[in-house]
Amino acid sequence: MILTAENYYRREANEQYMSCSQFKSFLSCEASALAGLRGEYGSETTTAMLIGSYVDAYFEGTLESFKNEHPECFKRDGSLKSEYLHADNMIQRAERDKLFMRYMSGEKQRILTGEIAGVPFKIKIDSYLDGICITDLKCIKDLKPVWDEDARQRKHFINYWGYDIQ
Repeated sequence: MILTAENYYRREANEQYMSCSQFKSFLSCEASALAGLRGEYGSETTTAMLIGSYVDAYFEGTLESFKNEHPECFKRDGSLKSEYLHADNMIQRAERDKLFMRYMSGEKQRILTGEIAGVPFKIKIDSYLDGICITDLKCIKDLKPVWDEDARQRKHFINYWGYDIQ
């Protein structure tokens, strides 16, 4: 199967290729991960996820279509909700950082496939500069440790959200 932007998130692609998100879902709960692959279960889209997608859309040049597809980003009067105004502030701050913008100047949403331990994997890269860097955008609330109820301890946000696995 040749992966494209149109089929990357489809069930057939997820059945043929493992992704980091799938891998992390299997680590969390195998039953729900399998149900997700069969289309029997899906996770709810949160405001935090939408904010991250909003910022991604800006940097890949698709923000206007994102806004058209997500009316939940707007108040009744048609203006952006405060969370998305804050996302605009994050974008403006990022644009002032020359090194960050250099890293974001690569090919957007580059799809690559490969194998890890014999398992076919797929990845969609936010910005790919061949031979220089892979940039994966993350929008986070803050840099403070996050309470992990299962471990009954605070964890660095990178570990808590599984970014270290990515």
